[in-house]
Amino acid sequence: QKRKAALMKQIHVPPDLLRASYVKQYLTCGKVRCRCRRGFKHGPFYYLVQCLRAGQVRKFLLKTSEQRAGARAGIAALEKFQRQCSELSEINTALLRIGGSFDK
Repeated sequence: QKRKAALMKQIHVPPDLLRASYVKQYLTCGKVRCRCRRGFKHGPFYYLVQCLRAGQVRKFLLKTSEQRAGARAGIAALEKFQRQCSELSEINTALLRIGGSFDK
């Protein structure tokens, strides 16, 4: 119960939370004589990629270093929140196992 109370004080939904992936890509263009056809690809390009539902993906080009830093921070915020939720679930499972309640 003490561990749960301490965790509940720490858990909050971060305002910058992002459920997405941060992707770095090097690309080739359509020009026949471009050097990217010889292995010198264009890039790197950084994208925020979100799976919205089955078969639907949103891909957003992160053009500035501020956008890239914000995307990484938002993804890290989600990962921290998920770890906290997992720990809360483990605590609640242990409480159920010993006959406790979720009250606190």
